[in-house]
Amino acid sequence: MRLTLPKSRRLQHRRDFVEVRDSGRRHAQGCVVINWLPTPPDGRWQLGVITTKALGPAHVRNRARRLIREAFRLQQGMLTRPAKIVVIARSSIREATLARVQSDLLQGLRRAGLIQPVNP
Repeated sequence: MRLTLPKSRRLQHRRDFVEVRDSGRRHAQGCVVINWLPTPPDGRWQLGVITTKALGPAHVRNRARRLIREAFRLQQGMLTRPAKIVVIARSSIREATLARVQSDLLQGLRRAGLIQPVNP
């Protein structure tokens, strides 16, 4: 499996973001909020990222989006079921490192049941 995040795997339309928000589930974890909507077993996962102007100027929002996409890209091979996933950056992401974003995202995806739990 290639570790890329192609455009075909990104949510791009407003209707998809609204569908996940209205019909899906939500979980806040550290510097991110994860919304997800399971899709049929033969479906694919898709990712959408939201950064609001409340985070700060454009360069801060862009950095947050890059961090989230990279953290997800590194974890995508662990997904066990298809879903539409929307990750919303919280204000604490401004000071976060990639390791912190990756940890928060991994814990959130694990609690959502989208990846396997860690075996003790």
